[in-house]
Amino acid sequence: MVDKIHPQRKHDPKDLICCRECRNFHFFENGAKHNSPHALGECRDKSWDGSRGQWAMFQHHCGAFETAQNRS
Repeated sequence: MVDKIHPQRKHDPKDLICCRECRNFHFFENGAKHNSPHALGECRDKSWDGSRGQWAMFQHHCGAFETAQNRS
């Protein structure tokens, strides 16, 4: 089954990415009310490793990456 291609989906899943640069990444709410580049967040798509929690700056391969530029 072929996924619907989002216009901002990254087309080369062999590249390394980090979640902070992805439209599908969301920081967990925290008591300090800050979004450190190294804070834990979540992937709102099918994550690369099957875990909901993701580290914002950890580089990995991900076929579901969508660029965070031009967020609507």
